Amino acid sequence: MNLDINLKYFFNKNYNLSSTEEYKKNLSNCHAASQKLILEIKNQSNEIVNSFSIDYQNKIKLLRDKIVKKKNQLVIGMGGSSAGAKAINMYLGGSTLFLDNYDPEYLNNFFKESNLNNFTIFIISKSGETFETLAMLNLLFQHLIKISILDEVKKNIIVITEDSDNLLNNFAKKNNLQLIPHNKKIGGRFSVFSETSMILFDLEAQKISDSAESLVSKLIENNLEDESNPTVNAAVILTLQQKYNINYNVNILYKYSLKDYSYWFQQLFAESLGKNKKALTPITSICPKDHHSVMQLFIGGPKNKLFNIYPPSQDSYFKSFSQLGLGEIETKTPKNLLESQCLSMIKTFKEEEIPHRIIKFAESHENKVYNLFELFSYNILETIILGYAQNLNPYDQPSVEKIKKNTFSF
Repeated sequence: MNLDINLKYFFNKNYNLSSTEEYKKNLSNCHAASQKLILEIKNQSNEIVNSFSIDYQNKIKLLRDKIVKKKNQLVIGMGGSSAGAKAINMYLGGSTLFLDNYDPEYLNNFFKESNLNNFTIFIISKSGETFETLAMLNLLFQHLIKISILDEVKKNIIVITEDSDNLLNNFAKKNNLQLIPHNKKIGGRFSVFSETSMILFDLEAQKISDSAESLVSKLIENNLEDESNPTVNAAVILTLQQKYNINYNVNILYKYSLKDYSYWFQQLFAESLGKNKKALTPITSICPKDHHSVMQLFIGGPKNKLFNIYPPSQDSYFKSFSQLGLGEIETKTPKNLLESQCLSMIKTFKEEEIPHRIIKFAESHENKVYNLFELFSYNILETIILGYAQNLNPYDQPSVEKIKKNTFSF
């Protein structure tokens, strides 16, 4: 396993959580929650974790190998139907395009400027009833009819939805579109290891599975002294939330390619756990850009935030700055400049007693691509444990359903 989570700030003189009754109670609750999850894993009754397996990944590979893809890929889908794939695409520096928000003005411009006959187009909705996705599909067909290439493009459209009596599934069958069944037991935000995302990328199934399973092994090892154990981290988060009134969970990224991963995490965390008045609000902060904006608030404002710090890449892409008379930056290497900014922020957080943990990888070129899948796996496990420990159902989203119902009352 390459993932390393540093919790030392919480077990030194600043917090010394291990000596508090609150942490001991939360660790016990999170341990019970993790045991519940471990039992599901051993019984293979949790389809989300089942999707980590090599058998599941090989099944997706077989589906992927049957698809004749165009040079370009376009994904139309909301929330979890596209967020995981978008995170992978950005981390890999891929060229897949995403229509993941319903905005008629943007769609109009996109359709006008794009030769859609050059794309394999994926339409993704688990329920097949996501009205924003259906609306974008409707406008896509409207545009293709208008420019008289509907029949040409239809053979390049692939629909991923539940095999059930739903609008999208019925539409796909009526129009002879390619269909891939969405796993009924995996909700959108948990579907990053399933067909929804993995069908898009030609990645090695064994390495995907090994990356995810390494975190499952960490969980099953049950080492409550291990700072990278999701159970321990869940207990820390609950204690900060309950004892220290922490109510924001902020990802600080010095690795820009993780931006869409953090947006995926926002949905996972918020939609799974935002079911009581004390839920943490997830936020993404891109650095060093945000040194010049919200960092003033983060340091000088209320200490009600947990910061997850992702240090910069260890790779060196530029040897040096040129000597152009542009000041102190020229005394450092480009890599060292960003590292120094990150280390300076960590030092400042320690001095100002701002709660934070450091999340990084033992990077190597061979495993770099698959580090992201360790992060996906880790956050899925941590989120489920947090839900179980608080007697919350991490898999539903009842409040979102209210908005859907109210939309058609106007």
